[in-house]
Amino acid sequence: MRHLNASAAAVAAVATLTLAACGADAGSGAEGETAPSATGTSADDSGANPDTAASRAADPTPADEIPDAEVVEGSFAVLPSAPESAPQSVRGTVWLARHDDGTTVTVDVTGLEPDTKYTSHLHAEPCEPDDGGPHFRFDPDGPAQPPNEVHLMFTTDSAGSASTTVTNADPDSDGANAILLHLDDDTGTKFACADL
Repeated sequence: MRHLNASAAAVAAVATLTLAACGADAGSGAEGETAPSATGTSADDSGANPDTAASRAADPTPADEIPDAEVVEGSFAVLPSAPESAPQSVRGTVWLARHDDGTTVTVDVTGLEPDTKYTSHLHAEPCEPDDGGPHFRFDPDGPAQPPNEVHLMFTTDSAGSASTTVTNADPDSDGANAILLHLDDDTGTKFACADL
């Protein structure tokens, strides 16, 4: 699924994504956010931010393909707290790789709404009992935005599938325990989670 057809890749590359607020995580914002498309290619949607731009590769290698990396894998499941309006058939895998050049995260999902924007973040707690808790931050006292957090924003293809990868220059991501999928709504509703 990582290699989408040319039509889906073109649609994904043209889409401009914005970051929705994340449920209970006040202070999340889109400043300097880099938005990977469904093919994993990054595009800056809000102007140049050297810290963020430097931490993202233009065409990152998927996390499970990085040589000599420490890789953990998780599988997405719908959260018990997910609203009925959220996709209930979401399935997929996430890989997190810690390596000499930083932390790379790849999300590969199916069963979402077609041609729809979603956001995914690393979270500090496991999926249960508190839906992943707050966002994972490399510096717990730092800002609630990249590069201090890992955000993956993507648009699904016409079948409701997507694969995206983002790399952060900081390899110290041991406190990341889950990754959540969020709806692109006013509150960034959490609806699916994968433990790492």
